[in-house]
Amino acid sequence: MAKKKKINHGTKQSNRAAFHYLQYKLEVHKMAKIGTKKTITVEGIEYTLQHPGSRERMRIQDRAQSETGNPSSEKLAEELFKNVVVEPQVSFEYFDEHDGMEEVITESMKFLRSGK
Repeated sequence: MAKKKKINHGTKQSNRAAFHYLQYKLEVHKMAKIGTKKTITVEGIEYTLQHPGSRERMRIQDRAQSETGNPSSEKLAEELFKNVVVEPQVSFEYFDEHDGMEEVITESMKFLRSGK
């Protein structure tokens, strides 16, 4: 007959923490369907974000790397402007005349990751 493994208080806490962590990760990484839209307002201007889908999200991350494999902020911003921010059409030149570029990028990344 096999012996039952004793579970102490530390093991219970560890298991509970692992369970909650995995539940959190599942909530964070639920992906939106292609075409899901969200409107954000930054500095009084409404921007429409559109989710390009899970595969394109991965491609965006891959294209946003420098030649050495490190993340490139410039390339990431270009990809977000081209593939996620659909209205108005934005670019670095657009943000030379308008404020809020960092917030638009941050909100676009949140939306790309969570779909919300």
